[in-house]
Amino acid sequence: MNYINARCMMCGKNYQLEEDNKDYKKMSDKEKPGTYICDFCSNRVRYESDDKRKSPRPQSN
Repeated sequence: MNYINARCMMCGKNYQLEEDNKDYKKMSDKEKPGTYICDFCSNRVRYESDDKRKSPRPQSN
């Protein structure tokens, strides 16, 4: 099975993407390779953005 070494742009960890990975085709393009963000960082950004969109709780006095 073929794989590509990819580095996450946010955390800097190296990952081996196999052919069945969703980002393999994007990263294997020789002319213009894409950027890779790992699942952990992607989920973290989504959680933080959802948390920012929530309305703040009313403060009791």
